[in-house]
Amino acid sequence: SCADPQAMAFSRDMGTCCMVLPLKLGVGLITMFVFSQSLMAIMALLTGDIRFQGNGYNMAFYRLPSTVNALGICFAFVGLLGVYDDNPWMVKLFNRFQLVKLIVAAVTMVADFWTLRKCDGWLESEEHLQASQFGSTGLEQQQNKALDMLAELHVCPWARWAYLIGFSVDFGICAYFAFKSFLYESYLYSKVPYPIDFGFERHGAEGRWQFYGVKDPRIDERHPVKLLADDAGGAPASYGSTQEALASGAGGDGLSTSMPQGRRGVVGSAGAARA
Repeated sequence: SCADPQAMAFSRDMGTCCMVLPLKLGVGLITMFVFSQSLMAIMALLTGDIRFQGNGYNMAFYRLPSTVNALGICFAFVGLLGVYDDNPWMVKLFNRFQLVKLIVAAVTMVADFWTLRKCDGWLESEEHLQASQFGSTGLEQQQNKALDMLAELHVCPWARWAYLIGFSVDFGICAYFAFKSFLYESYLYSKVPYPIDFGFERHGAEGRWQFYGVKDPRIDERHPVKLLADDAGGAPASYGSTQEALASGAGGDGLSTSMPQGRRGVVGSAGAARA
């Protein structure tokens, strides 16, 4: 019988993801990861809490990453359907969204780090004084509360290093996931075939020999079998000749002891006639 279609879902050799997962399964999990990121981005947009997002020091790009990531709730669902159906167009759409998200993250990182460079003298800067004046008029969105807190605590150098390390880890993981997704897309367009499997290939070569009830043909190469003549201690190379049997039995004694009484006389008379 043919293999189960569900078992064949990951049978195509497309490589691995995260070293242990089949590539198809790994890309499916990546879509769920992007979906969870979109939920966090929606919470960041609704609450305005910087703890739900990876940026927040440059006010010009404060909501840009969260807005882009929030769109992942749609693109991740499309990508999951594409992985399930092996639809290259859907996977391609999901991958382009990942590419845009990486570009936005890189641009936002540069803007945030540029702002963090002003952290040490931020409390005495003109930008901070202007932001405080805007805040007194009710325009609180102009205030950079995150940078104000870092400057008050005098942890600006640590904040810059922490931001660089955190961004590198987050960007590296997302870039790796995007690379694996693009690799899966290329395999879909190249139409990697399914291997023919009747359910016995998974047992290996030894399992196939046992299933068909035959001996492993490679055993003769590893352990050559000795000839029968060597094991028999010099047995004759030819068989079935009456004269050779008589000669080897010392004039017929060996033959007469192993033959019935009726045939013994026939053989004896035949031998006398030849003589």
